[in-house]
Amino acid sequence: MNCEKNNAICEGYPDKTIWKSGKEKAEEGTTEWFCEQRAEKLIATTARVRRVSLPNITLQPVIHGVETVGDKVFFEHYIFRLSSIFTVEGEVKNAFKNMILPMAVEHLGLMHSILALSSKHLDLESPYGLRLLQDHPDVNAETLRKRSEYHHEEAMKELHQDIARQAQGDRGNMIISGRYGQMLCLILETLADPQPSGQHRIHLQAYQKLIREYPPEDGPFLAFIKEFFQYHIVLDDLISLPQGSARLGSISEDWTLPDIIPPDAVRLLGVSDGLFLYMSKITNIRNQIRKNMTKGVKPVVDYNSLYRAAEIDAGIREWTPVWPAGDKRDLSGFLYKQMMWVYLWRTIYPPKTTTWHPDKRITKAVDDGILLLSQVPPRDPAQTIVLAPAFMIGCAAFDPAQREPIRKAIGVVKAYMEYRNSDTALAVLEEVWRLMDAKDEKSWDWQAVANGMGMDFLAT
Repeated sequence: MNCEKNNAICEGYPDKTIWKSGKEKAEEGTTEWFCEQRAEKLIATTARVRRVSLPNITLQPVIHGVETVGDKVFFEHYIFRLSSIFTVEGEVKNAFKNMILPMAVEHLGLMHSILALSSKHLDLESPYGLRLLQDHPDVNAETLRKRSEYHHEEAMKELHQDIARQAQGDRGNMIISGRYGQMLCLILETLADPQPSGQHRIHLQAYQKLIREYPPEDGPFLAFIKEFFQYHIVLDDLISLPQGSARLGSISEDWTLPDIIPPDAVRLLGVSDGLFLYMSKITNIRNQIRKNMTKGVKPVVDYNSLYRAAEIDAGIREWTPVWPAGDKRDLSGFLYKQMMWVYLWRTIYPPKTTTWHPDKRITKAVDDGILLLSQVPPRDPAQTIVLAPAFMIGCAAFDPAQREPIRKAIGVVKAYMEYRNSDTALAVLEEVWRLMDAKDEKSWDWQAVANGMGMDFLAT
């Protein structure tokens, strides 16, 4: 009571004990020892009985495909980092989370493809990768490498099984949609390849066949798939050297823009808004000029090419993004418009060995392009689509002073995307610049330069 009144902690008096003789204590000790032995035997017997009677139960993963700690690392990387760098729209309309991920929960092959894509993107020697290993001490680079190979193999196995099921008449929407999702992941995987060999084109060709034969159901997913693949098909022309007359992005000369383009239909620049129509037409002219050069036809830029170039020039000048006025993506629209004009100019004005002083118009266009590149914030989602215009504008940087800002812009893209195709694009540019400085007309044909270097990649 005294402790309570003074707010003191007290354990009170010790428990009351009864005095016992030494003989009594010895007898009690013996009894306690026998009780302990019997208890231990009883516990051991019970444990043996439980081992015999309890079934061997293993809990299955809640999300199929995500089975190990390494898988969880890949899964978290996709959700919190990788899915965000593929979209220009930010988290609100992130199709890689809102469409692809829920589909993968129901389609095992797509889940394996997502985990393989995530594992290929991880650079464990980067500060981010080293920090990730520190945060997950129960995994290491070797275990992650093995799980990466496992998911890639399982993804391909499931993809081939889906193809077989479709051939047998199973045309369920989940199977078809899952195939599109897996092909999308395979294309993005190629961006991490340090020695790209054009593997992306195999998947783009497969898409063109699949979309004709088995289009997914109408809706947002179909619109997203068409825009994603067409974006990469057209930009493939920026780097690839056409083998023969056919190419992925070929279009007829009488193809025109649609009259009405709803703003919500545009996720990536160029496809739904019609700008890439001009890129495809410029590529048609470029390929004809290349043929004329090869065959020794004079002039290499004939009157028909010049006439079409004038029409394209007018179209590029009139083109505007379809996003609402004031949209933060407007800067990207202007950047792509600049890229398109530079592509046109560089195509119809092959350099001559006698006049290597660049036209003031192209010098101004490159300077303006560099200004636009510098205004894209380093962590802005627009960095997702900056590599193509940075590369194209760099192909017209005759003035050595213009090249360092291009290198910087590509470095910013690399820091944001963390993909090796940025390094590949810069390596090709460095060779083009070397040819420019040597007054070599080969600098006009950067597609042939890339091909000669064994660099067949996507600048996306």
